[in-house]
Amino acid sequence: MCGIVGFFNFDGAPVDVRVLARMVDYQSHRGPDDQGIRLFSLQRGDSMEWKRADLQTTKPFEGGLGFNRLSILDLSERGHQPMLNDDGNVFIAFNGEIYNAFDFKAELEAAGAQFRSRTDTEVILRLYEAYGLDGVLSRLNGMFTFVIVDMRQRVVHFARDHFGIKPFYWARQGNTLFFASEVKSFQVHPNFVTAISEGEVDEYLAFRYCAGDRHLAKSVKQLRAGHCMSFGASGQQQIRQYYGIPDGPARNDISADDALEGVSSHLQRSVKSQLLSDVKVGCQLSGGIDSSLTTLYARKDFTADMDCFSIIFDDPQYSEEHWIAQAASKANAVSHRFTFRDADFFDNFERATWHLDQPINHPNSLGIFLLAEKSRPTVTVLLSGEGADEVFGGYPRFYYAGIREKLLPWLSALGHLPGVGAKVARTLGTEFKDRVDFFVASSMSQSPSELESLRPGATLAVLLERRRSLFEEGRGDYLGNCLKYDMQTYMVDLLVRQDKMTMAHSMENRVPFLDRDLVAFIRGLPMKYLVGNRLSGRNRTMRNTKILLKRLAARAFDYKFAYRPKAGFGLPLLHFYRNSRFVSLMEERLLPGMKQRGIVNAAAVEQCWRKISQLPRRMDEVLWIPIAFELWAQQFVDNAARARNSTYAAKYT
Repeated sequence: MCGIVGFFNFDGAPVDVRVLARMVDYQSHRGPDDQGIRLFSLQRGDSMEWKRADLQTTKPFEGGLGFNRLSILDLSERGHQPMLNDDGNVFIAFNGEIYNAFDFKAELEAAGAQFRSRTDTEVILRLYEAYGLDGVLSRLNGMFTFVIVDMRQRVVHFARDHFGIKPFYWARQGNTLFFASEVKSFQVHPNFVTAISEGEVDEYLAFRYCAGDRHLAKSVKQLRAGHCMSFGASGQQQIRQYYGIPDGPARNDISADDALEGVSSHLQRSVKSQLLSDVKVGCQLSGGIDSSLTTLYARKDFTADMDCFSIIFDDPQYSEEHWIAQAASKANAVSHRFTFRDADFFDNFERATWHLDQPINHPNSLGIFLLAEKSRPTVTVLLSGEGADEVFGGYPRFYYAGIREKLLPWLSALGHLPGVGAKVARTLGTEFKDRVDFFVASSMSQSPSELESLRPGATLAVLLERRRSLFEEGRGDYLGNCLKYDMQTYMVDLLVRQDKMTMAHSMENRVPFLDRDLVAFIRGLPMKYLVGNRLSGRNRTMRNTKILLKRLAARAFDYKFAYRPKAGFGLPLLHFYRNSRFVSLMEERLLPGMKQRGIVNAAAVEQCWRKISQLPRRMDEVLWIPIAFELWAQQFVDNAARARNSTYAAKYT
């Protein structure tokens, strides 16, 4: 787990290595163990390593690649990056872990490769030499972003893993192409113009994040999951998809019991492969079934004491401590529990925003931030349960999408039933004639009327149309496409959040549920094993979502553990809103900032703020959206000039 940063001047202007070094420093938290900078010229086809003792370079280079290393495999200097091949004409900067990397070592050695390290980085480099970019990408199973500079072909390649576990951003402004693991590094460059992309604001306010390749920062793009990008000295760029999430199902004849055993077997193999490390590994245990299963399966292959780490709350309404204790006991793990207190919220709100590179759209990100900070003295790697809800169909919206299809002939009439009609209309979206629009809108963070109040002129139809193209990338049945859409949108945002909040403390986060083979197996199963559409029975939503995984959890723990209501990982926002520190922040900085910026309707926000204690429970989350946005805008835009000073990062790290 590391950090990549660099830029390339297409007009041939020489790289200012002092600027590049500061850009690398801005991501030092991603890799405190080693740092490397390599300058290169695609025009001449040569490169050189630059060290801080070298005040100047002997000749100009129009490209530069910087790296911060968090040492996980082979802790020696042999793992230094950017890493060169034997001839020095190909080099790589790699962030992530490849869990099947060493499966290829024997065949590469048989073909003549002589390995200098025990890193997966070198395996990728050797695979590229042997099979090219497509050959590498077709073989890897893991989480990654990498940059390969090939002087033989005078080309630079970027690639991001199959599911978007590792973040990667790029931006082209004028004649310069910027790229990095974190957007904040771009701000250091004097030619990077810092601004908000107002064309993306509506999407953020509606969904709490920007999907696809979009970002709130103007001109910044995310390299999409399963995509790679290449460019040469001429400036021509090519972006293409190398992997698509399978559409399925491929095995309609498989029994429920065989499917369950298949999930168990694939998950066990995935967890085992992700325990590979030369540093200490632990588990992030929230108490939910996903992280609990990960912890239990990790215990089976752990040869020493195993540590798990959890955030708890004094308020039992928010704390999962009972379930955490049960899971930790079952796994025979040493349980470390950290109480989230008021000071943790206020001390970390701005720090976590800086590390995330975007608004803290989910308040519970602060809990992950604290968990990583408290866990880091004990372990360097954490396994989490992220991704299970999207892969296995764990959200109520999946159930409602199936029910809506089942009730479609009677949908309009149901919306007019006395007493329950209004609730049916809200839940099943009777105002939507199109089922794709219904599902896309079901993940909105607020109602259309609330969005219109917050951002007058925002048009729901436009937002749905933008998202529709992503939904229609699915080629399976409707419900399967719903899950795929969430995997390509919401899940990617959660993965970025998980990465940034843990890497803020130089902590690697691994996600066994997003093993490539496990996902392929699940996507090949009949949808009835994941999401049901039964109308009768108690706790219908809970019992008809994530069906296979809950069966597995019931077998591993017990029925009550597996089938309890989904709690999520919420924070007591109303409690924090009432705190004098937050009142001061809101009154003295955030509300005045919103009024001056003019992007959101500050009057509507203020009206909600004044009446927050009388508003419905969910309004605390709705209010959070413009709050988080304004705090990020003050950091990203208003303090852009300060960001060019390398000491600015010290405030938040």
